Amino acid sequence: MSAGSGRRSRLVTGLLTYVRPTFMLPAVGMSVYGALLAPARVFQPEIAALHAGTVGLALFVAHLRDGYIDGYRRDEETPRLDASTLQSGIRLGSAVLLVAAGVLYVAAGPLAALSVVVLLALALLHAPYLDRHPVAVTVDYPVGIGVAILGGYTAQAAGFPLAVIAVAALFSTLLSGIKIGIDRLDTAFDRSIDKRTVPVALGPTSASRVAAAVFLLAALATVAVGVGIDTVGSQFAVAAAVVPLGCLATTGLAAPERAVRIQIGLTYVFAALLFLSACGRGCAAIAPVQNVAATALAIAL
Repeated sequence: MSAGSGRRSRLVTGLLTYVRPTFMLPAVGMSVYGALLAPARVFQPEIAALHAGTVGLALFVAHLRDGYIDGYRRDEETPRLDASTLQSGIRLGSAVLLVAAGVLYVAAGPLAALSVVVLLALALLHAPYLDRHPVAVTVDYPVGIGVAILGGYTAQAAGFPLAVIAVAALFSTLLSGIKIGIDRLDTAFDRSIDKRTVPVALGPTSASRVAAAVFLLAALATVAVGVGIDTVGSQFAVAAAVVPLGCLATTGLAAPERAVRIQIGLTYVFAALLFLSACGRGCAAIAPVQNVAATALAIAL
């Protein structure tokens, strides 16, 4: 193997270490989730794919930025790439995101473009700014998920109804409570590097109380949304309130690591119920099922 090909191989390997599916795939999926809530008559799969791609790229830029800050400014980890390569990757990824925002502006409107700009801002600000404040470090990823949902929807429909805003807000709230529990698992390490998460700032016991309060707020807000918003599936929103209550119960009854695993599993139930509450009869996810059912019925008859 030549020296040049060896360097390229190390570069690719180094870059791949910043592709973290655990964080990226759920966020990309929530962009598609938002897109599928849009009316089927306006749904464009290529636009959905473009917006979902921007969400994944924004997180990749965030991971590169974290790697640069933690490796070269804070000395908290061993860098996987040299400083100039990380900086170049951040600049290139940011430029591609801005180009994609421009494409979405033309193809889908200003709100879709704005969602990409907000995600880029979160990616660049997470380190070294947002990850040092207890509130900001707790809500920045959940807020990004909410923006991904809204952006995915508005890239299709050029706006969003109250029901979709409620879904994004409720999901962000639930994830904020779970994030406190995740940070509780890393309290000792975070304290050693002066990372002021809620458990570091308040202590594990008080942090669990804050998480429980967030889950209770999410449950009450979910019921309020189900009762107050007139949608076809509003009863699903009321049923979804069981999920944050389940998260609250596990916070007090289960060991921290087990509680987090259960809570993350419950988010999928929450997402499904909220989806059913906001998806009308003509939404992009339901229409294909209805078409297949109608075709099958016509053939049978």
